[in-house]
Amino acid sequence: MILPTVTLRHVREDDMPQLIRAVTDPAWRGAYSPTRMTSPQQLWARFRDNGFASEDAERLLVCDEQGRVVGDVMHFSAHRYSSARELGWSVHDPADRGRGYGTAGARALVDYLFRALPVHRLCCSLAPDNLASARVAQNAGFLYEGRLRGVIFIDGRHVDGDLYGMTRDDWARARAHAPG
Repeated sequence: MILPTVTLRHVREDDMPQLIRAVTDPAWRGAYSPTRMTSPQQLWARFRDNGFASEDAERLLVCDEQGRVVGDVMHFSAHRYSSARELGWSVHDPADRGRGYGTAGARALVDYLFRALPVHRLCCSLAPDNLASARVAQNAGFLYEGRLRGVIFIDGRHVDGDLYGMTRDDWARARAHAPG
């Protein structure tokens, strides 16, 4: 599959209605989103506080070639004792899913983080039956590292999480062998 060309950018005020829908509308949230919903008021407060960009966490929008917001990606501290970052991604409109935007957004975030921050490790954790996100992780260059038992709380229960990881060295090797 040839991936779509995407760009990442910070959230602007006029993006908030779509972001609120992506976070609160059950049809857009998907089966693997946290069960606990964030209120529109909380989202507005975070936007006004720091625009979803701080040392602790950053949410960036994924835009297609026409500049249309198709999803978002985020990163946050993975461990208190290291510079490692955990990543997440979401394609907002179900009609846009399965078209490569998740993988393109995840790859763009990986490149951004390794170019902009002094991190050595990136990771993501996802429910074992979340096959779409597993494909995104693998296609973005993450390697399966194992299963964490009962680490994700979804729909009133703790479920296992498959852990995927990538080091700066993995990223550099993949870039050296990439076409073009």
